[in-house]
Amino acid sequence: MPTLSQLCDTIANWLTDPEPQNPGWSPEMWETFLFASLVHGVGPMLHGKLAETAWLDKKVKNWLAEQYLFNGQRLAKMHAELKAILSLFRLNNVKLMPLKGSIISARFYPEPALRPMADLDLLIRPEDFERSAVLLAQLGYEQTVVHWKHTEFSRPDDRAVASRTGEHPDNPRGVELHLYCRETFGGPTIDLTDMMWDKARTDTLLDVETVLPSLEALWLHLLVHATYHLWQGKLRLIHLVDLWLLTPHISDPASVLQTVDARYTYPALALSQRYFPLGLDKAILKTQAARLSASFCQWADSRDLVNTSYLNPRPPGLYFVKALRFTEGRPLEVIQTLRFSFLPSPQELALDHPRLANSKMPWLAYFLLPLDWTKRLVRNR
Repeated sequence: MPTLSQLCDTIANWLTDPEPQNPGWSPEMWETFLFASLVHGVGPMLHGKLAETAWLDKKVKNWLAEQYLFNGQRLAKMHAELKAILSLFRLNNVKLMPLKGSIISARFYPEPALRPMADLDLLIRPEDFERSAVLLAQLGYEQTVVHWKHTEFSRPDDRAVASRTGEHPDNPRGVELHLYCRETFGGPTIDLTDMMWDKARTDTLLDVETVLPSLEALWLHLLVHATYHLWQGKLRLIHLVDLWLLTPHISDPASVLQTVDARYTYPALALSQRYFPLGLDKAILKTQAARLSASFCQWADSRDLVNTSYLNPRPPGLYFVKALRFTEGRPLEVIQTLRFSFLPSPQELALDHPRLANSKMPWLAYFLLPLDWTKRLVRNR
């Protein structure tokens, strides 16, 4: 019987294999396949790869077909919503930059139905936040949660989960408004905001003229974002597919990678190269590895589709410990990690307690910190 890691390897191989072969799995393994496909967000893509195979069980085929159909309906709604937002912001001369899936689903996939999306990520200037909130209100969106990374908006009639067994057009489709393009690794933090704006260009998306990041900035952001999710244990295979599709469009990847600390990009690069040869010169990966410690490279090179995702049967470890490992002993970052872990700001508390941190008494969330740590200790024994 194949291991969970081998099953995920097979899923990844099927995405690029022109003639997928019957793995001869047991019914139990096919159930695991369905769950793994859902976790990694590749059900719609697998439908296109496996629909014509004679050996695939009808139940599995039907589920994959449903994922493709539902996600197509979902993306049609989300693209219509994004187009309405882009048009309204352009009409009111408020600069708005789509990020991540908002761009890549419309530009780089053969069809949007292949790329799941949870919400719309949009970058604005900090001084435009109030105007942006007013414009979103005109489209029915209300502010719900504010935390360190972004402010969430949603429509009151679009907050109930319709299905937890796959992509569904009626699952919540929110908007995440970002003032900054940044990721934190529990202390170590990377901010790409200036790069995103400095290299931005005016172009059309969904037939609307808007501001878009350069391909190089978009690629770098996707790498950092994938590394963050990999480090968190929340990576999805679809993140690597994004990189696989975008990388051939980057003319000088080596120069782009030199602009940031290799810790933020090498893990995602190494994992992507493992499953989807990116067409990168091997010398580029070696150069990035040379910028890192041997222990960090060893950790990054040991990542796979199980130990970086929700499929991991073993807890990923304490957040604090993971953050300290990522600092590699840099004094300032160690201090940042200690502060982030033991004295978070109200916005940072919202990562664990969004409702309380955004209530009229956000300070009450501080009383839950000992409980949070107890839960994490128990969970990670």
